[in-house]
Amino acid sequence: MDENNKEEVLTPERLEYLIDNKKVKMIREIFETVPALDIAEVANEIEDVKKLVFLFEVVKSEYTADFYTELSSDTKENLIKTMSDDQLVDLLEDQFTDDIVDDIEDLPANLVYRVLKNVSKEKRKDINRLLNYQENTAGSIMTVEFLGLNQNLDREHALSRIRSIGRNKETVITTFVFDNQRKMVGTLNLDDLIFARDGELVSDIMNQDFVTVGVNTDQEEVAQMFKDYDLNAIAVLNDDERIVGIITIDDIVDVIEEEATEDMSKLAGVTPLDNSYLETS
Repeated sequence: MDENNKEEVLTPERLEYLIDNKKVKMIREIFETVPALDIAEVANEIEDVKKLVFLFEVVKSEYTADFYTELSSDTKENLIKTMSDDQLVDLLEDQFTDDIVDDIEDLPANLVYRVLKNVSKEKRKDINRLLNYQENTAGSIMTVEFLGLNQNLDREHALSRIRSIGRNKETVITTFVFDNQRKMVGTLNLDDLIFARDGELVSDIMNQDFVTVGVNTDQEEVAQMFKDYDLNAIAVLNDDERIVGIITIDDIVDVIEEEATEDMSKLAGVTPLDNSYLETS
C-alpha cells in the first residue's frame, strides 16, 4: 500500500490498515477531505468496532460528529457498547438532541440507560421531552438546538449572540424571533441581518410573514409545508404559541425517505420495513 497516495480510493481494508498502524495524520486528512457519509459506509464494513473507537480518539469532534450520524444503527449500537463512559460523554456532547433520540429509540434498554447516564442534565431533559411526543409528529422529529433572538436586540448584539452560541445550534441560516413573553413573532435570515444597517432592531429586519407547526402536526404535513414554502427550517410551537423546537430540511429528508420506504412496502403488499430501504438487505 502506497502511504503517500492520498488519492487512493478509501476502502474498509485501507481504513483498517491506517487504524492498525496508527497513521493519525493520514486519518485526519481523510476526515478533512472525504464526505462523512462515504467514510461511514466504509467504516460500517469493519467488524472490530474497537478500531473505530480509535477514530474518535484522534480526529477532531467537528468531523466525527457528522461521521457518527451517518453510521448504521448496528455500528452505532456496537460503539455505545464498546466506548468508555468518558468517550461516550465526548461523543454525545457533539450530537444534536433529535439525532440522539432517533438513535436510542432503536437501542435495548441497557444501552438507553448508558446514553442517558452520560449526557448532560439539560440534554437528558430535552431527550425525555422529545421521547414523550407522539410518534410521527412534529414534536417527535424536532430538535431543541435552535437559535432564538429577542426582537428588541439591535443588529450588533444579534450578530454577537449568533457568533457566541451559533456554532452549537442546528442552523444559523434562519433564526427565530420572540417577544418578551417568549412568543414567536418572526423569523430572521442571516443574510438580511448581515446587510442591515448598524443600529437597526431585529424587529425591523425580521420576516413577520412566517409559517409554523404545532407539536402534534403530522410529519407528512410538515414535509409538504417545506415543499410548498421552500423552507430550510420551521418552528414548532406548543399550545401557548411558544417555540419549543425547530425542524430542519435535514430532518425532513429523513421523513421523506421513511415515508417512501413505507409506501414501497405497501405497493409490494409486504409488511413495512423496520429500517430504511437503503439499510435493508
